[in-house]
Amino acid sequence: MILLSNFTGEFRDSARESAFQAERLPVSRRHARMLFLLSALLNGLFLISDWRFAGTPHFWVAVPARLTVVLWSLYCLSLCRRMTSFRAVERICFAWQVVTAIGVAFLVSSRSDIAIFVLVMLPLVFYLVVPTSFRGNVGGGLGCGAALLLGYLLPAPASTTMLGMVLAMLILHCGMWMAIARHNRLQRQEWMAGRAAFEAQAALADSRDTLERMFMAVPIPLLVTRRDGSVLRINRAAADGYAAGQNVVLNNVHDTYVDLPARDDMFDRLQRNEAIDNFECRLRLADGVVRDALLSSRPIVINGEPCFVTSVVDITERKEAEGRLERLAMSDALTGLSNRAHFMTALTRITQEAPIAPTLSAVALIDLDEFKRVNDTAGHDAGDALLCAVADRLRHALRPGDLVARMGGDEFAVLLADLPGPDSLQPVLNRISEYLHAPLSYHGRAIESRVSIGVALFPDHGQDVASLIKHADIALYHAKNSGRGRATLFGPGLLESWEREATMLDRARHVLAQERPVPWYQPKIALDTGQLQGFEALFRCPTSNGAVIMPGEIAAAFEHPELGPAITAQMIDGIVADCRRWRDAGLAFGHVALNVSGADLNDDRFADRLLDRLAQANLPPCFIELEVTESVFLGRNADRVGRALQQLSEGGIAIALDDFGTGYASLSHLKQFPIDVIKIDQRFVRDLETDPDDAAIVRTVLNLAYSLGIRTVAEGVENQQQLDYLRAGGCHYGQGFHFGAAIPAAMVEERLRNDHPWLAASIG
Repeated sequence: MILLSNFTGEFRDSARESAFQAERLPVSRRHARMLFLLSALLNGLFLISDWRFAGTPHFWVAVPARLTVVLWSLYCLSLCRRMTSFRAVERICFAWQVVTAIGVAFLVSSRSDIAIFVLVMLPLVFYLVVPTSFRGNVGGGLGCGAALLLGYLLPAPASTTMLGMVLAMLILHCGMWMAIARHNRLQRQEWMAGRAAFEAQAALADSRDTLERMFMAVPIPLLVTRRDGSVLRINRAAADGYAAGQNVVLNNVHDTYVDLPARDDMFDRLQRNEAIDNFECRLRLADGVVRDALLSSRPIVINGEPCFVTSVVDITERKEAEGRLERLAMSDALTGLSNRAHFMTALTRITQEAPIAPTLSAVALIDLDEFKRVNDTAGHDAGDALLCAVADRLRHALRPGDLVARMGGDEFAVLLADLPGPDSLQPVLNRISEYLHAPLSYHGRAIESRVSIGVALFPDHGQDVASLIKHADIALYHAKNSGRGRATLFGPGLLESWEREATMLDRARHVLAQERPVPWYQPKIALDTGQLQGFEALFRCPTSNGAVIMPGEIAAAFEHPELGPAITAQMIDGIVADCRRWRDAGLAFGHVALNVSGADLNDDRFADRLLDRLAQANLPPCFIELEVTESVFLGRNADRVGRALQQLSEGGIAIALDDFGTGYASLSHLKQFPIDVIKIDQRFVRDLETDPDDAAIVRTVLNLAYSLGIRTVAEGVENQQQLDYLRAGGCHYGQGFHFGAAIPAAMVEERLRNDHPWLAASIG
């Protein structure tokens, strides 16, 4: 039987159509209310534009017609509370359509530029937006189209395009009729499918309730199961044992077995009609607790169906005694914790013996920060005492049943099994951090204790031991690289970041071994005079195939403790050679700024090497400016960084604070460290002419720098408006594409020789 009309797309049965519309009544009322409100608002705005007809005869047509539409829309909006049925919605919408169509018909008689647009758009609104039936949509759309067409064509003599406009409108309305019919058909098909799904779910729920009421009263735990493992009957003793007092029903014995190979062996024997006696296995109860059990099972037939009856005896205590003996051989000698072998065995058991719907578990790798420094400064006895203290604190911080192991050296591991949910993980990690970050007193000497933690969840982040350990290790690596002393949960983003960083590091190694990185130079311009002040040296690496490797492609290498200094050393060699050549040629290039990272400044010999390199090239230190980000001031090496910067500053090298305002450094660092220049990050400069917040930040930085007597450089200047704003605010220098992109040294030399006007077109 065809339920839907091919012509309208609505139900042929009026009762079913009424039920459909009644169920959608709240949506229809909301759409009608929004339609009337928007009509009043938009026509109110158009009323303002109608004043352009002032002084023309059409003014006295347009304004009254527009006012009528606005007032009628507001009146219909006030009637929305009376929309207690779909018929009421239709009546009010029809009244709104009639008045609106007539009013707009008068408006389009002006034949203004927008009249053609309204001639097409308003019928589309009547078709697509008005929440009525097919007859309301099509009737309203046709009526509106006819009224608007008459209003547009009648006031003036017939034009040669009149017939074409009529035909075009007919084509539009035919297309909209087909679209409305198709939309109605899809809506009702979706509605029927939803009701059918709801009825099917209700029937399924009834059948499950019937199964749950079945039981057998036997004084020992007893289960009757089908050959596929599904539970046919379960007695009260078994229900109490499996559910542990909770309102939980066991549906399939397959779900309770922890040891899957043992489960499969038992069921293979039962399928061969063998009797099973004294079969040891591990079962997971409904509350998540794992118990050791001794099973006996016999094949039986119930109502002509082959089944199995199985009794269960709990032997957990006996197995625990055996486990204690086994753990004595799997513990760490120094801390008394489990050793690596025990931890891996336990983790393997959880991953391999997990049921079809495994409970949530977590693997946490814990690494002591600066443990080598403790051994070097306080001695290995203090290091051993710290390891034992960490082990003892971990025991107290974790839940009963959680496994703690020393994996080797200063690395520990924790296995958090059967977590209630993801939200229960963070309190455990907070407790671990609180316990482990407390200082240790050893022979009257305070030893700082800080740890980094990486966590991976089973089964979310891996379903085997190798992937869980790898992902927890990636999370630990991220925690240590993010400042240490914190816990990080693994996520797909960390894996992508780790793989991306590994790719960057591999590419950087290739660059250092096979290619030759060179500095390219972007000009820095004095905003008051337009004169060239110097350049910023940017990493570029031209390759043999003509491509150029950009800094973003090896970004992770700049902070790497080995690759970062190696790249910086090659950049310094290139900069010094270029500056020496330009100076010998008598070219005034100002100074060259070079970006250095925390990996460079953590080297105590960096400052000496740079100053010696400049002295060997007979270059004054004032030709070089070092740019550092706020991140170099953070962490435990801040004092070492401060000493290096102070030595460089005293040697005559200017220090610039790059990307100011985007990091976590305190303003006190401007006073604490020798900062000569503040660079305003391009993220604040980019939208300062349109974003008041960015403009306020730039203005504040400029005022702060002025008060402290520090020069300022604005990055990312791309247009004249930005330049004018920065210059008016007192910014000293600027760099960005408005002045020029980074170019090779040869092009810099050519432009310097030709006295290239770097900013002549921008200062006027």
